[in-house]
Amino acid sequence: MEKLYVLYDPKCELCERLKDWLLVQRTWLGLSMVPAGSEKAHKMFPELEKIASGNDLAVISNSGEVYLNNSAWIMALYALEDYREWACRLAHPMIAPFARQAFEMISKNRHVISRWLSSDRPEEIAGELKRVPLAPCAVPDGTVSDYLR
Repeated sequence: MEKLYVLYDPKCELCERLKDWLLVQRTWLGLSMVPAGSEKAHKMFPELEKIASGNDLAVISNSGEVYLNNSAWIMALYALEDYREWACRLAHPMIAPFARQAFEMISKNRHVISRWLSSDRPEEIAGELKRVPLAPCAVPDGTVSDYLR
């Protein structure tokens, strides 16, 4: 596998964000962005509509493997130098069904996460984490002692 074709929905804000983000990343594999449903997509992959709907994110390798939806999100990350480890984590059977949610979270926080991954200084990471606001903890319908029994 040397190249991945990412067929994204040009009407989907998240898909557009993914496309734009992927285009500026360092990659292990070549990436080509193709608007799903476009004439180019139909010419390149005429059989795809038999297995994917127009709403599916699809990633197709140059050797013909097709990845849809959550698997496509994971493969897109797998192609990236800085996010291959994330792709391997997201591929875990318990996490894979939530790949799209994970990408949304990563996308919104990608600059901070990138700094954390590249830092070997725990004090920098701790400093970043100190600035993350937390909602106050609440014990629903009872006192703390009710939950300690």
